[in-house]
Amino acid sequence: MSIGLLAAISAACHAAPVLVAAASNVEPALSQIVARFAEETGAEVKVSYGPAITLAAQVAGGAPFELYLSANEEYPRRLKAQGYCLGEPRVYAIGAVVLWTMDSGFHRDGWLDWLRNGSGKIALPNPETTIYGQTILYILNHYQLAELLRPRFVKVRDVGRTAELVISGKVAGGFVSKSEVMRPDFRDKGRWVEIPAASYPPIRQSMILLKPAAGNPQARQLFDYLLSPQARKVWRAFGYGDG
Repeated sequence: MSIGLLAAISAACHAAPVLVAAASNVEPALSQIVARFAEETGAEVKVSYGPAITLAAQVAGGAPFELYLSANEEYPRRLKAQGYCLGEPRVYAIGAVVLWTMDSGFHRDGWLDWLRNGSGKIALPNPETTIYGQTILYILNHYQLAELLRPRFVKVRDVGRTAELVISGKVAGGFVSKSEVMRPDFRDKGRWVEIPAASYPPIRQSMILLKPAAGNPQARQLFDYLLSPQARKVWRAFGYGDG
């Protein structure tokens, strides 16, 4: 086989899309970062969004993802320990939680009373299957509101679905990642308050390269790009802290 043919085959392989599995909360920011990366490099990137635990299970089940962005540090560490990864996990962002409502009478400084005295449904990502849901339940326990509000909970698949319910007005309000209210098309909708960071453990969102990335240098390039100053500017614009 000629050197030229080998080079052509290699180039074709490297032109394959970078396959990414990403926690749902990062979709607003990651979609912009990926678009910029593609524009700068010519690479094609395909992202599958979902609950971090579901995506981790898919990786362990043999899904050909090359890069995994979690909503916590635990799942990438676990995948690393199980032998599915290349290199070490890196924290790419620190998440934040907000309470969001379409109620025009909502006031940020009275959000606790609004929850205590209200009667409408409150949407949140399912605490049994999502990191943000677990964090929100931690917050409500911190403020001794979990048992009071439990009959009003509407648990959904992820933060994106929670945001849809809030926007629709089908619930009185909901807890979502700050990235949802920072979407350009959502910024002027409703009212929201950021929950004090001191009331819950830091949401340290970690990512890791997976073994299928070994044959695709653009996957490593994207991994590095997600930690770059250009990407960090976008993460911050969507309410994330620096990793």
